[in-house]
Amino acid sequence: MTTIQEMRQQFDSLIGEGEFQQVSADVSQYLREKLLEAGEETREAADILHGKHLGHPLHPVLTDLTIGGWTLGIFFDVLAFITGASWARKSANMLIGFGTLSAIPTALAGLADYSAIKKDAAGYAAAHGILNGVAFFCFAASVVARFKRNSVAAFFLALFGSGFSTLSAWLGGDMVYRHRVGIDHSQKAGLDDWAAVMTENELENNTLTSVEAGNQQILLYRNGDEIYAIGAVCSHAGGPLEEGSVNDTCVECPWHQSIFDMRDGQVVHGPSTFNQPRYSVRTRNGQIEIKPWTGEATSGQQDSASFSNGYKGEVANLEEA
Repeated sequence: MTTIQEMRQQFDSLIGEGEFQQVSADVSQYLREKLLEAGEETREAADILHGKHLGHPLHPVLTDLTIGGWTLGIFFDVLAFITGASWARKSANMLIGFGTLSAIPTALAGLADYSAIKKDAAGYAAAHGILNGVAFFCFAASVVARFKRNSVAAFFLALFGSGFSTLSAWLGGDMVYRHRVGIDHSQKAGLDDWAAVMTENELENNTLTSVEAGNQQILLYRNGDEIYAIGAVCSHAGGPLEEGSVNDTCVECPWHQSIFDMRDGQVVHGPSTFNQPRYSVRTRNGQIEIKPWTGEATSGQQDSASFSNGYKGEVANLEEA
């Protein structure tokens, strides 16, 4: 067994199970509840921090700025010690300062994501945040030492901080690649042509209905004369949208309250940053048929050029399976 595998097993036993994992999940759920209770403006701000407008999570983008500034700052610190060049010392000070300032919005984005973390990854996310907090403290102390012209203390404080941020970055990668945090969980049906999924009479009005097509789950919803079809598995963490709540043409996931417009699958509110797969719908010989959306208008489905950000649905159950 390699050292990395042994370290992963130790982390799994420390933070991936037991009391730490449960407390981390409880804190995450508490933050989520408070965010939802704070109102529409707070939720729109959270959408920005989640990265809804980017189409993928914002936090990893900001971490590049923070870690990049800190790493380059340490490099110029070493260069300044070797050469004694004042320009290297000034560069180090500026980069460490920049990295430390950029850590503030980076932490806010991370906190927003933590409030809607998958339950099985809550312990890892909490440990990731704690390690980053220690790293931030070290680099902030390094900035203070630089103002006092104590270059030796500034360097070693930055070095310690870099160690904590590196360990935290390893945990962050583990969350993405092993726990699938921040990736698209939606399922796209493997259909090349129209496929019948149920009879028209079976689909009740204003009722979320999940059907299977192309070995994937599809969400159907009849709204008067219109029928909408999007992926039934939430793109954020795999929640069952058919168990969610509806407001007008929007469906809210029961797990972390992502909201999607069923007319086109687009995200109305995060934490999801990925749109749901969209399907064309038609009725033929009493059967409801679907196929992957290709941009053409079909009978039974209305294309929406815009969608409402004024969703006012109730907060659903925050527990996921």
